[in-house]
Amino acid sequence: MQVTLTEFTDPFCTWCWGVEPVLRRIEETYGDQVAVEFVMGGLVADFESFRDPANDVTEPADVAPHWEEASRRHGMPVDSAVWTTDPPRSSYPACIAYEAAEFQGRDVAHRYLRRLREAFATERRNIGKREVLVSLADEVGLDTERFRAALHGDRARAAFEEDRTYTREQGVTTFPTFRVEADDQHRQVAGSQSFARLADALETVAPELTRQSPRPLPEFVGTYGPVATREVAEVYDLDDDDARQRLRSLADSGAVRESERGTGSLWLAQTESGDLSNIDPEITDRDPEG
Repeated sequence: MQVTLTEFTDPFCTWCWGVEPVLRRIEETYGDQVAVEFVMGGLVADFESFRDPANDVTEPADVAPHWEEASRRHGMPVDSAVWTTDPPRSSYPACIAYEAAEFQGRDVAHRYLRRLREAFATERRNIGKREVLVSLADEVGLDTERFRAALHGDRARAAFEEDRTYTREQGVTTFPTFRVEADDQHRQVAGSQSFARLADALETVAPELTRQSPRPLPEFVGTYGPVATREVAEVYDLDDDDARQRLRSLADSGAVRESERGTGSLWLAQTESGDLSNIDPEITDRDPEG
């Protein structure tokens, strides 16, 4: 049985950035049993004309306090200064860039989407700019010539339009929205979700799913890094202070290093090429039934 978790999303959406810890926990808990997919919904066509009076957003600079408040709630780091130093014009180029990356494979496209989110949310990089999109593609190992050609061509734009059509057909008006499918069963939930709620949806449509413990913490950082403190807390079922303490212990041992980013930190493996075999794995596995 193929079990799929689809996130309707946009690379600019801070609440989609905020739900990354839950996706990491889904991946670590179910592994290859659940395929994670992304549909680009297209958040804002043109920020010059975008207005959101409900959130007091009438110009790009108004997004900064919204991001900071969201960060306090979802726990992922943000650097909101991008909205005052180099605000984007539209989220559509980043959505189209994801589609261009997907032509080179699902896994590398997922890495690219994560890199888009991270660069925009924590590095003040305007991912509405073509040169930034190409640079990030190179960073995650995409064939940049193929990527650049796809970005300039019609296929990626057409794929984005198909995603937008599918988003409307499924009645999605909120990012993120999640759709869980297995055979002829499906569930759809709108907005940021807890692991418990998504796990319940997954196990409702696919009761045969089994849970597993996450990999040791040093290996987790080496596989997914950079990772946020909140991601470690979520995956290992810790509070943020405990997660930070464990990460700092690993930093003291030379296993990882901390990179301060806006309202928080990201953590990266210190060893080259992700080889963490020489590091004593800290026992941080949570109960897979927890």
